[in-house]
Amino acid sequence: MGNLMKAAYLPGNSTVVLKEVEIPEPGHGQVLIRTKASTICGSDIRAIYHEHLGKGPEGYQNKIAGHEPAGQIVKCGPGMRRFKEGDRVIIYHISGCGLCIDCRMGYMISCTSPLRAAYGWQRDGGMAPYILADEKDLVPLPDELTYTDGAQIACGFGTVYEGLEKIGISGNDAVLVVGLGPVGLATLMLARAMGAQKLIGVDVVKERCELALEKKLADQVFISGPDTLDKILSLTGGHGVERAVDCSGNSAGRQLAIRATRK
Repeated sequence: MGNLMKAAYLPGNSTVVLKEVEIPEPGHGQVLIRTKASTICGSDIRAIYHEHLGKGPEGYQNKIAGHEPAGQIVKCGPGMRRFKEGDRVIIYHISGCGLCIDCRMGYMISCTSPLRAAYGWQRDGGMAPYILADEKDLVPLPDELTYTDGAQIACGFGTVYEGLEKIGISGNDAVLVVGLGPVGLATLMLARAMGAQKLIGVDVVKERCELALEKKLADQVFISGPDTLDKILSLTGGHGVERAVDCSGNSAGRQLAIRATRK
């Protein structure tokens, strides 16, 4: 391993800048990870094309981009308690203080300590050959999952999982997902795994609807139109779905999710 690596930065002017930087050395309780996969989040797209509008926890501070990485530990600092060299890991994208109530409950994203830092935003992230990470932020990646699978889990799938846990999904439920991008497809996948008895997807893009059917993530899909609500009500005996999740970020999508939900 040389001393330098190329890393991606987001200047906020519709470009990505590659810089040569030093490969970091892990300190106490830290690891150096060889990046195997690092996916792109919608917030990264915003930072690339729409300047740096994020404030506070979403404020980009000229760090190596990428908060959805997975990789393999190649070097450990002193004081390691769980992981070792060679372990396959996911990096949870929020590094909390580890001491506040939110962190102790597992909600590092809600940490308000000045020590809180998001990978790819306030500390260096995954768009580089190597990542410096704290051991406390690592999640073991099972052998049956690829590194690409792992990179999508912590942010995308993790967001969905917590939301579905809060609303509760069971075999009694018909579930509507509005917006079938990566997060919407993850919602369908997890809702099925949680036992939902009927899964309905809606999107304005035909290809996304087709993908949901091709991957057997949805039982029925609709391309959004003026009669979509009527179709959903017809499919559910006229009473609507028990659970609805809007992943579109669109006001019309949110209204559909509400109106299609059973009273």
